[in-house]
Amino acid sequence: MKPKKKISPKRNEIIHRMGDAIRGGNAQMDRFAVRLKESTKCGVCSRDGRTMVRLSYNDGQEAYLGKTCARYVMDYVNSDTLS
Repeated sequence: MKPKKKISPKRNEIIHRMGDAIRGGNAQMDRFAVRLKESTKCGVCSRDGRTMVRLSYNDGQEAYLGKTCARYVMDYVNSDTLS
């Protein structure tokens, strides 16, 4: 999925870091977005929302991603280039 707007370098670096953690086996992303009771901030773009995808790291940390940011991370994970 090609982003509609240009993603800032800081957000792009966060997406690549999360994608590299998934590729390396240090993190797992849930298959589906869930509706949370409390609104929380996206780990990439910091927008508030209640429908989020959870990214769980092996050391017990968790990050929540908005649906669009989660799509960007999975696009990076599934891409062939290692940029």
